[in-house]
Amino acid sequence: MAKYRLIKWVGKALFCIALPLACGLFAIYAKHQLPGWAFALSLLFVVAGSIPAVLFFNLFRDKHSTGQFKRFELSKQQDEWDDLFSPWRRDDDDRN
Repeated sequence: MAKYRLIKWVGKALFCIALPLACGLFAIYAKHQLPGWAFALSLLFVVAGSIPAVLFFNLFRDKHSTGQFKRFELSKQQDEWDDLFSPWRRDDDDRN
């Protein structure tokens, strides 16, 4: 199972690197061979093609944060029904 995850991770990484490169090569081709609107569209493809790489490699993470994000808990008791965003509250009389 770990081998499959490693192969999947490497495949995603290669795809995230190859996609902006292919879009960039198309932009270079479009600049020399196609009209101006095609070059502008190809630059849009470069920007859109780089989004998966930014998300995969997490390029905009906060480097100064310590630790992982803590999940928000609505209640510490398992049978409690109220949450912070609901206008409905459950009383002890309602637990039948």
